[in-house]
Amino acid sequence: MKKCPSHKIEILKTRKIIFCDKLKFSWKQDPKGYFLVEIKDNKICCGFVNNKHKMIIEFRGKDPDKIIKEIAKRKLCNLENMGYIASELMIAKDCLKSKKKYIQR
Repeated sequence: MKKCPSHKIEILKTRKIIFCDKLKFSWKQDPKGYFLVEIKDNKICCGFVNNKHKMIIEFRGKDPDKIIKEIAKRKLCNLENMGYIASELMIAKDCLKSKKKYIQR
């Protein structure tokens, strides 16, 4: 495994700072398709559905990080939708851990 870089970082006083708490983002479907997430058999199930509404691949596991990395590796969606699905998978993980019902937003 490669070692993380440990170079000194300069934080510019002139850097642009974006306050994100009040930003609103409308949902835009990715041209390739969309994701459905559920908890089933004590696992996170994340299915990718194409624009013909056919689930063509499903990722299953308890670790959302591994699911996210596999989705990224396969380039199934754009970055905006990757942010959305990553957020949903983390919420699903929290629900799985706390035994709460998960509802995709």
